[in-house]
Amino acid sequence: MPQLNLQKTEAALAALESPSTALEWVEKGRLLQRLERNTSALTAFGKALDIDPALEAAWMRKAILLDELDRTEEALACYAALIEHHPAHVAAWSNRAGLLLREGRFDEALHCLDHAIASDPDGEANALLCLNKGLLLLQAFDRPAEAMPFIERALPLGFPEAAEALEICQQALSAQSA
Repeated sequence: MPQLNLQKTEAALAALESPSTALEWVEKGRLLQRLERNTSALTAFGKALDIDPALEAAWMRKAILLDELDRTEEALACYAALIEHHPAHVAAWSNRAGLLLREGRFDEALHCLDHAIASDPDGEANALLCLNKGLLLLQAFDRPAEAMPFIERALPLGFPEAAEALEICQQALSAQSA
C-alpha cells in the first residue's frame, strides 16, 4: 500500500478509536484488514455482530477475510449465518458455492447455486450463476442434458466458457444418442 494511502487508513482508524455502532465496528474492521491486521479485523467484525447479529456487511466481510486466511470452514459458517438472517442473499449463496466447489463438495455447491439463482432470477449475476451451475453439472456430475439450458442462458453475455461448454454438451448428447 503506498505511503499516502497507508497514512489515510491509519488516520481513519485513529478516528474510529472507540466505535459505538455495529457499522462503525465494520468500518474499523475494514480499515484493520487494509492494514493487514487481520486478527484485529476479525475481532472488530465480531463486535459488530455482537451489536447486530443480522448485519450483512459484518458477516460478509468476516467470511471474505476468513476465506483469504484459508479458514474455509469458518468462512462457510459465516455465510451460513448470513443466509440464516438473509435467506435471499445472492452473494452469500454464490460465495458459499464457490468455497464448496473449491473443497470438492459438489452436491452442497449445487444446492447453493440453486438458491442463488432462485433468489434473484432476473438479476445481473443470474447468467453467470447459471453458467457456474451448468459447468458444475457438466464437469462434476457428467449431466450434459441438465447442464445445457443453464449454459445457454449465459451465451448472450459472451462468456467464452459458455460456448465451449455448450459444444461439449452437444457432443456428449450426440454420442449418447448414437
